[in-house]
Amino acid sequence: MNVPPAFRQLASALPATARLVVRLLGDQRVDKRHRVAAGAALAYAVVPFDLIPDRIPFLGKVDDAAIVVVALTRLIDAAGADIVREHWDADAESLQTLLGLLAAAGRLVPKRLRFAATAVTR
Repeated sequence: MNVPPAFRQLASALPATARLVVRLLGDQRVDKRHRVAAGAALAYAVVPFDLIPDRIPFLGKVDDAAIVVVALTRLIDAAGADIVREHWDADAESLQTLLGLLAAAGRLVPKRLRFAATAVTR
């Protein structure tokens, strides 16, 4: 199976991505509203109770992914480039791949959900 290089690179950067998120959640320089929203989104994704049950094909998983993508994007944006680079411990190209994939995934999230997430963190 031929895996695109961007996905291979992102998979190898998953540990760095997890460390980035944990570090941003604990960084007092990042606005508390965004840290709380991202933590809540991650908790929502792992808790077995969902707005759309996971047993419903496709939609059951999409709601989790959409909420996490929006919350992580807002967390990273709120932190700013300097703080994100400070906490990123993999190569710069992997970070650019992660940011690009989050942006692409974010464009797939319905506008109403993106607006709701923005309203929560205002």
